[in-house]
Amino acid sequence: MPDHSGPSIATASATTADAGEASLRRALEESEALVRALRTQQEALAYGISHDLRAPLRTIDAYSAMLEREAGEGLDDTGRDHLARIRGAAARMGALLESLLEYSRVDRGDLANAPVDLGLLAGVELAALQDLVPGRAVQASIAPGLVAFGDERLLRLLMAHLVRNAWNFSGDDVELDVGGASDGGTLRIAVRDGGSGFDPRYADRIFEPFQRLHLPEQGAGAGLGLAIATRIVARHGGRLHAESIPGSGSTFHVELPAAATGTDA
Repeated sequence: MPDHSGPSIATASATTADAGEASLRRALEESEALVRALRTQQEALAYGISHDLRAPLRTIDAYSAMLEREAGEGLDDTGRDHLARIRGAAARMGALLESLLEYSRVDRGDLANAPVDLGLLAGVELAALQDLVPGRAVQASIAPGLVAFGDERLLRLLMAHLVRNAWNFSGDDVELDVGGASDGGTLRIAVRDGGSGFDPRYADRIFEPFQRLHLPEQGAGAGLGLAIATRIVARHGGRLHAESIPGSGSTFHVELPAAATGTDA
């Protein structure tokens, strides 16, 4: 009798393969739908932060400013201190909302990749901070030629947070050194400061949202700056890590795609 087992096995194998491909397609479609839903929720959250949360904050700030202007002289020292605390808390809340918006925007939109001079961006941010607080002594060294390949808007935000971090955790004298070099297709830079530093046991924790190793009076902010920085680096396929000696400053190491040079093939 003829043997029909060969074709039957082949047909069964093809059917199994087709079923596997269909299952993978369904899983991919479900994953894409989940990503779209998460992005929609993220956009709704960002909209709520921008409008619903900021509206009462603006009201608090406006009326406290009016009270300070019109009745401040009639308050005693305790009353003026309470009013200053209200205005200070409103300012901190405003900064927190702005940081939350930055955090939510990092993963939204396509990357507009191009050569970006990170040293130039660091210098611009440092100059802006010096304009705000002209009395601080600054000793800075920023190497030329630190050109990455990435999204300028996000990389500008990255360097702003790294420079602000050095500024905030330094005393009256700010020491900042930004250096690095390209190694193949990778740009490695180091942002060093001579500030207060942190316990190296918590080197990973500082990149998590709302994780602070210092008090506000020691320079701590909203607790999102380094979390934003690490998300920006990760989105570019890079790496960010830190090392520190308490009381002697910190160094933040960044790895990003390097911009092609004229000698690159």
